[in-house]
Amino acid sequence: MEQVEQRLGNYRLLQVLGTGAFATVYLGEHLYLNTPVALKVLRAQVDESTLANFLTEARHVSHLVHPHIIRVFDFGLEAQVPFLVMDYAPFGNLRQLHSPGTIVPFPTIVSYVRALASALQHAHDQHLIHRDLKPENVLLGPKHEVLLSDFGLALLASGTESMQVRGQFGTLAYMAPEQILGQPSPASDQYALAVMIYEWLCGQLPFVGSAARISNQHLYTAPEPLCERYPTIPLAVEQVVFKGLSKEPSQRFVDVLSFATALTEACQVVPAVSPPSRLPILPEAFPLEGRLPLEGQHRRFRNVPVALTPLIGREQELHATRNLLLRPEVRLLTLTGPGGIGKTHLALCLTNEVLEAFALGCCFVSLAAIDDPEQVIPAIIEALGLPVREDGCHPLAHLKTFLRDQQLVILLDTFEQVLPAAPLLAELLSSCPQLKLLVTSRALLHVGGEYEFPIPPLEVPDLRDLPAYDDLSHVASIALFVQRTQAVLPGFQLTVENARAIAELCTRLEGVPLAIELAAARSKVLPPQALLDRLKSRFQVLTGG
Repeated sequence: MEQVEQRLGNYRLLQVLGTGAFATVYLGEHLYLNTPVALKVLRAQVDESTLANFLTEARHVSHLVHPHIIRVFDFGLEAQVPFLVMDYAPFGNLRQLHSPGTIVPFPTIVSYVRALASALQHAHDQHLIHRDLKPENVLLGPKHEVLLSDFGLALLASGTESMQVRGQFGTLAYMAPEQILGQPSPASDQYALAVMIYEWLCGQLPFVGSAARISNQHLYTAPEPLCERYPTIPLAVEQVVFKGLSKEPSQRFVDVLSFATALTEACQVVPAVSPPSRLPILPEAFPLEGRLPLEGQHRRFRNVPVALTPLIGREQELHATRNLLLRPEVRLLTLTGPGGIGKTHLALCLTNEVLEAFALGCCFVSLAAIDDPEQVIPAIIEALGLPVREDGCHPLAHLKTFLRDQQLVILLDTFEQVLPAAPLLAELLSSCPQLKLLVTSRALLHVGGEYEFPIPPLEVPDLRDLPAYDDLSHVASIALFVQRTQAVLPGFQLTVENARAIAELCTRLEGVPLAIELAAARSKVLPPQALLDRLKSRFQVLTGG
């Protein structure tokens, strides 16, 4: 596939245009019509099941006919390797036009945003999420018009990866918090667009650093204010952008077109005649308390974020894990369970509840963006705010020296990706007698002194003897579905008419919180009975576009 002058179907490959994580893009031409095209070729073979799923989604993408979306008009298969055929955009992309560090004028930003928002809204209306919006994926057509590309690449990736990886597909610098956690939604594209606007306004991304640092910042840190460093940016513009960057999707604009409209109006505000008192009051986008800077070894750590949604149906688990963690002999507590069961949510609530019981508090370390076990200790050092040693001291020795006499809880989230690093944790605990580690993982660490607490599914109703709908509201899975549906559909209530469908839906989803939340997110367009009818196999409706 790497050689030019090769043929794929009715197309001749002329040259390589670019290479990405999953596919190679070629400039080609039709063998008979001599028309230029771009061909995106997956760099792996697929099995029949994956190919069938890919074909289904590719048909949806082919229906995205919009003046600001690159048209996908053909699909082919060569030696079990699928490829997409698209319009060729001859003038490169926005990253080439605006290199890193470039500040883009307001009128140009507004023109980009209006075009992209229109394209994204068209896709969202057809239940498709882009998942990888960034300047490199915005092309310039024959008339220098803005064209959104790589919906097809999202399909190529989604056809070859698991549900979790599929949710996380994208570029970390532009990735929404919920997408990092494997729960992408249309609001995730709005967040990525807000990141792009932030970068165009000041020439810098809101979050930079290692993969672990960027991931943590997306999840829990507010971007640096724009107006303080760039007084020419109206406060109204900053407020609109920061609402688009809200950590909680429900706090962003209702849709991406509303975001574009608000930005257009804000860019018309001139700071000299627009006192702050006349600016719209927007919801607080970043209610989380950030990490305090470390000035000495006795500084308390308080960087564990407060969960943005209530912990429903986990009162017993919270009480039991609290008692375990506070027992002197429990140094390593691992919360286990399958993906989506709610390990992180419970761990966040637990650490915030026991914060005052430890002299140095609690420190949160997200490992969601790390797959290299050797990066675990550096990630802990970074989260603690320790300076980098320039004297060649090994990171583990550096960490031991700092934590040797400190009473502290460190929460390590998503450890299953770096299980070979487990012996390092045992070594750290043996050298630091007052340290406790709380770990979330799909698998046990299998080191000495580990205490396991498996997280069960939420309670589901007994369909054979369904309680009255008043009592049904106290069943944990039902309460979660109703609460999360109300976040996207204000006024939604559990009623006699919908109670049975909701009960069956939660039972079919086996009380898995993430699956229930994803179903609730779909309630904005599908009532409970329709969701249930479309749930032909577990999670099918949840993972479709």
